[in-house]
Amino acid sequence: MLVAATAAVVACSTALAAPAQASSAKCQEYLRARNYVVGPKVRAACDVGQNGGASGPLACYVSLLAIEVEAAHASTACNAASD
Repeated sequence: MLVAATAAVVACSTALAAPAQASSAKCQEYLRARNYVVGPKVRAACDVGQNGGASGPLACYVSLLAIEVEAAHASTACNAASD
């Protein structure tokens, strides 16, 4: 019984981790589709949006604004990162 419960927890953890890993990529893809150069600063902002916890989307947004991403694009991209 304990083995089955452990396997279920590991399976759920793996399933939950996969979409989160794609979130930074979604943020970057969104910005690339809007003709932004996706370099180290954009990748870092999207990563913060994904991994920054509750304040991640705001930190992502501020970082993107600092590199002159339009506010509406930054907001949508950072929301995608935090999904």
